[in-house]
Amino acid sequence: MPEDKKKNIFEKAVDALSSRDEKEAKAEAEKAAEEARQVAAKAAKEKAVAEIQANQAKRQAEEAQKKMEEMKKQQEEAKAKEAIEARKEQFAEQLAAMKAAKPEVKVIAEHTVKAGETLSHIALKYYGSAVRDNWMHIYEFNKDVIGDNPNFVREGVTLKIPELPAEK
Repeated sequence: MPEDKKKNIFEKAVDALSSRDEKEAKAEAEKAAEEARQVAAKAAKEKAVAEIQANQAKRQAEEAQKKMEEMKKQQEEAKAKEAIEARKEQFAEQLAAMKAAKPEVKVIAEHTVKAGETLSHIALKYYGSAVRDNWMHIYEFNKDVIGDNPNFVREGVTLKIPELPAEK
């Protein structure tokens, strides 16, 4: 007996004939079970809170990772744009240097094309020779006016006749 209480003969007889001890044991068991349920419910609640916090932390970590990736991508794009701009500036500088290094070609005359004239006729008139190099020199100098075909020169077009280079 858990209690240090001594039972008299009458109580012993009542106990033998009744289920008072079992009721007390059942009540104690139910009380212990209720306490266990409360402890379990408290533990489940704490577990749920911990899971929610873990999920929130995971979501925040994922969002931070996405932001980091976006920032990295933006930095790479900015670097690429800077590189493109640097290349454009470098190309512009090279083009300016090439234009500056290119000798200025002197125009010796202007000629308006007449019906039936070809670049060979014009080269013969101004250079004294109708060789291919001479009429191609006129063509290259006036390509923007003549077009892509040196064999088709339109009547009425005014051509600039450049001076022949010294090596010709």
